[in-house]
Amino acid sequence: AATNKVIGTVADLEYTYTRSSKTLIISKTSGTFAAEDVAKVAEAIKLKNTDTDSQLGIRTATITYINITGNESVSATVSLKEAQRGFIINGESVSDLSGISVSSAGDVNGDGLDDLIVGANYANPSSKLNAGKSYVVFGKQDNTDAINLSAIASGTGGFVINGESENDYSGYSVSSAGDVNGDGLDDLIVGAYGNNQSNKSLAGRSYVVFGKQDNTNAIELSAIAAGTSTGGFVINGESTSDYSGWSVSSAGDVNGDGLDDLIVGAYQANPSNKSNAGKSYVVFGKQDNTVINLSAIAAGTGGFVINGESENDYSGYSVSNAGDVNGDGLDDLIVSARKADPSGQSNAGKSYVVFGKQDNTDAIELSAIAAGTSTGGFVINGESAGDESGYSVSSAGDVNGDGLDDLIVGAYQADPSGQSNAGKSYVIFGKQDNTAINLSAIATGTGGFVINGESANDYSGRAVSS
Repeated sequence: AATNKVIGTVADLEYTYTRSSKTLIISKTSGTFAAEDVAKVAEAIKLKNTDTDSQLGIRTATITYINITGNESVSATVSLKEAQRGFIINGESVSDLSGISVSSAGDVNGDGLDDLIVGANYANPSSKLNAGKSYVVFGKQDNTDAINLSAIASGTGGFVINGESENDYSGYSVSSAGDVNGDGLDDLIVGAYGNNQSNKSLAGRSYVVFGKQDNTNAIELSAIAAGTSTGGFVINGESTSDYSGWSVSSAGDVNGDGLDDLIVGAYQANPSNKSNAGKSYVVFGKQDNTVINLSAIAAGTGGFVINGESENDYSGYSVSNAGDVNGDGLDDLIVSARKADPSGQSNAGKSYVVFGKQDNTDAIELSAIAAGTSTGGFVINGESAGDESGYSVSSAGDVNGDGLDDLIVGAYQADPSGQSNAGKSYVIFGKQDNTAINLSAIATGTGGFVINGESANDYSGRAVSS
């Protein structure tokens, strides 16, 4: 791993160790020694097999500098750890904002390696301003060469998903969708919160793109929306200015039918005329490419709706599969409301766990979950005013090994130890009842633990994930 080291008056020593060839390369030095400039050094040093600690598996080497008269030397021992394997993904064009959202894509092409999806919501496919693009990058194990999204767009190493219309901002939210259509390949979901349809301005759309293994041709979301492509289906927003698709995620298998389901957040929706209370829609998996209208989901056909609690809560701002939090064998959900005011604490935020269900498609009222009058989940109350807990939420997997899946909730404006906006993230252990969780208790180590941000204005917790 390239590492800086100071040896005597020689500074900024950089070295790289390659385990396979047992080679140490000194790549750069700068500074002075015995009043002489030290030139850039590029020297490969072969190491012996005996340079391995048999118990720890750690190699070390000693680098010594000797001055020109040969009567003075300084040395340092450096640890030989091979560079972490990985690769960088470079954006395609200026101002695309690639990486605004990223996610595992599952195994889209069925080659046994997991793939990635990268959103670029300001990209301009076919000169459609801000229509957005999303890029599926296939997993690889043969090299760590950089990936250029321009190559992905041309079908090398993956494929591109081109947005439908100007100012759709497709790719603002992207996620694996699980296997929605049951063909054995993982599918994708792409949100386009700026989409306008049927005179419903900014109602938003989301698109399910089925996995494929036969080609890397570009996916046109316009074809999916028109129903002329068998490669997926469109999910149309319910009402004007809902911003559906602001957040999207796989929901796991919420209803236990063997097909993975989806969750779509619409944080500016107005359930029961509660302005910006927000809605989230659970869309059950299906095997055809027919259009889904969220108005039908809200009526209980093909899924169910989760209605926000209070005005300006912004429920659905972040949504995620929660894993199986209560251990009943059905996947659960987590929905955030970052502007909620628990116990009168303005913008402390709330998050809600909604348990999976297979007996009905009745609407879920987050007000009932918050009040404890529903057995269908539990509320997670923010710790302090202004924290905006729930800005990001996710399943955390089974962190403590008790067989129940856990959760992580970000509060990017929290102030740990008085450090303004350093941020906090809270790991909440899974549980089987519907009692409320207070993040103030998690912060003291009851029912989970807190991760405190390092420095003021770090905004840690702005994005969280397993």
